[in-house]
Amino acid sequence: MTTTPGIRRILATTVVAVVLGSAVLAPSASAAPSPTVGLYGDSDPTYDGVWRQSIGIMGLAANEITPPAAAITWLLGQQCANGSFQEYRADLNVPCGASDPVNYTGPDTNATAAALMALMALDDSDVKVPARTMNAIVDAADKAGVWLRRQQNADGGWAYFPGGTSDANSTGLSLSGILTQAPSYDITAYKRAARFLGTVAASCADGGGFAYQAGSAVDGSASAQGLVGLVGPMPVSGPRKLAVGAPCANTAKGKAISYLAKGLAATGTLTSALSAGQPDYANTATAVLGLVAAGQGRAAVAKAVSALKANASAFTAGGSPTATGLLLLVAQATGGKPTAFGGLNLVNALNASIRK
Repeated sequence: MTTTPGIRRILATTVVAVVLGSAVLAPSASAAPSPTVGLYGDSDPTYDGVWRQSIGIMGLAANEITPPAAAITWLLGQQCANGSFQEYRADLNVPCGASDPVNYTGPDTNATAAALMALMALDDSDVKVPARTMNAIVDAADKAGVWLRRQQNADGGWAYFPGGTSDANSTGLSLSGILTQAPSYDITAYKRAARFLGTVAASCADGGGFAYQAGSAVDGSASAQGLVGLVGPMPVSGPRKLAVGAPCANTAKGKAISYLAKGLAATGTLTSALSAGQPDYANTATAVLGLVAAGQGRAAVAKAVSALKANASAFTAGGSPTATGLLLLVAQATGGKPTAFGGLNLVNALNASIRK
């Protein structure tokens, strides 16, 4: 787990800054960035463009592999002037609109948190990025972090779209993003978020875990994404020696850890809330990252990694950048090889999906 800002970040904020203009400028100011060139994946990016790009970039950076310059340029070009990100801006000449929690449009916390984590992963790793690009990365991360911190609700949680109701998923992702810049459990934002997550946690007697929102049923997605915010910034630095058990403790973090470890120990995968009984490899991968960061659930993590390797081809079918990026993160966190995970070269697979 990254615990301190990268040296290049410190240097980049002390040198005389290159004038970058608005937050949507790419590293090269000679031309406006393309809304498609450099994007990972050939599917419609309307609802997941920034998310999948960020997970892919973070996965490469976690393994100290430099992403293609075009991929970084694409992500930087998608940033809104106020520092936030929405999932996709088809016309970069049109400013981002306001966040709309009713119609689910405009900048959102999930896209912004993912982008922030990706940008900070680039900053904190040993990837080879030109100085001017790194300056742009640092500037974009700073603006994203400021925007994201301002979206924390009065109850301590974050909503998917600002103005909406707090939920466990958005709270975990947002908190994890913020911890990349302020890696401390002692900050006010962390304490408030932990209290909120405690309000959507089931008791140990009921098995623990998080519900998406109060009144919802506990599920793997809310528990896994909620946990990553409580155990520190992503990506996770691994591999780590994990404790054998994961007993349920009377804390939000302890309840999520126990729920996820039990779920993975049974079959190696979490099931999908959208398709009852079907394995959900994305939530499984996220749960692995949370458990490794927490240092607990040795048997559960081992079983889950085996399941992810066995189903890597199915999970990444169609060249899914999100799936490939998640497996890159799991490989790094658990000591796997990013070029030979479940029979796949994840690095080549991700980079082969980039649009030109």
